Amino acid sequence: MLEILAGSQQARSSADLLDQVGGSRSGLYALLNTLRSRGYVDTTDGFHRPGPAVWSLTPVAPVALESLVDHFRVETMDHRCAETVALVWPDGDGTVVVSETPSEHTVRVSYDIGKQRSSTSVDAQVLAAGIPGDDLIHDVVRRDGFATAAGSDVVEIAAPICQDGVRPIASLLVGIPIHRADEQVRTRAVAWLRRAAAHLSHRIGANTYQPYGWSTGEALEPSSEMDVSDVDEFLRGLWSAQLGCVRADGTAHVVPLWYEWDGASIWLAGSPGASWRTYIGVEPQVSITVDEPWPPLRRAFVSGTAREVGDHLVPGGLAGLRSRLATRYLGRGADSQPELVETKGWSAVRVIPERIHGRRGLGLGGR
Repeated sequence: MLEILAGSQQARSSADLLDQVGGSRSGLYALLNTLRSRGYVDTTDGFHRPGPAVWSLTPVAPVALESLVDHFRVETMDHRCAETVALVWPDGDGTVVVSETPSEHTVRVSYDIGKQRSSTSVDAQVLAAGIPGDDLIHDVVRRDGFATAAGSDVVEIAAPICQDGVRPIASLLVGIPIHRADEQVRTRAVAWLRRAAAHLSHRIGANTYQPYGWSTGEALEPSSEMDVSDVDEFLRGLWSAQLGCVRADGTAHVVPLWYEWDGASIWLAGSPGASWRTYIGVEPQVSITVDEPWPPLRRAFVSGTAREVGDHLVPGGLAGLRSRLATRYLGRGADSQPELVETKGWSAVRVIPERIHGRRGLGLGGR
């Protein structure tokens, strides 16, 4: 039955399944009820689809721990959290701390690398929630997409890192001293944590980030404008840009590119023979869209003028720009690969924005 559902391009009715699976109608419903209760089947309006737990039955190529640690260090240094952050790896029924980026506060939580943590810790909970079951605590974790717990001296919040976007393979953990853990600080920590977990999942292969296959409340956030500081912070994140320009015949040309935002301009590197370099030489007016594929679904829209600039006008020169782009998108050590820092035939392009605005969420605000 699962093979039929997984191999189908659309939801299947009970009658359709009965025709293909055979057996009795009562037997079919008994199977469906069991599979539905364990998350393997999702039923809406009488039609059945594969449920999120089906992901647990399919193999995923293992990610190297060393590579994940490198990505963690880059992510937490490029986008600092106000509190201590730890990368936690499964270890038996519990977990073990494999890397830490400490808070800059004088009073802070500390996580010793190599320290084992129990199966009841928040980081172990987000891993255990990836195993199908009827546990109420894990149901809450699956619904929210993170776990939180408050002790006598520290509040801990953990979110899953998912190589395939759904199944957790590691945890990202934030620790906040109890005297500083008011509601506003916790809210900011959760927002940072989920974005960072999504970024890390993306770095190791995820095309989307929907832990456990469940939608979260954040996905239902109504559409709203982002302010200037939010747009600035978003543009500094790990996203690719969609550059829109105009061909000689007047038709649109859109291409995905790596970019760098310095707070005033967007910098691009044009490869030898890139057609878009020719197009902007004739018509420099361009549009750029940057978006994230998971909640809170932020996006920024930039319109402005794009021009190739000389090496002396580029911060660090063209070689510096290419090096920074390689490291930004591929991680530490990428700038040592010759093909990623070659400058012969390449050019630096500066986009000076004339208008920037950003939005987040979906649907109409206030509805």
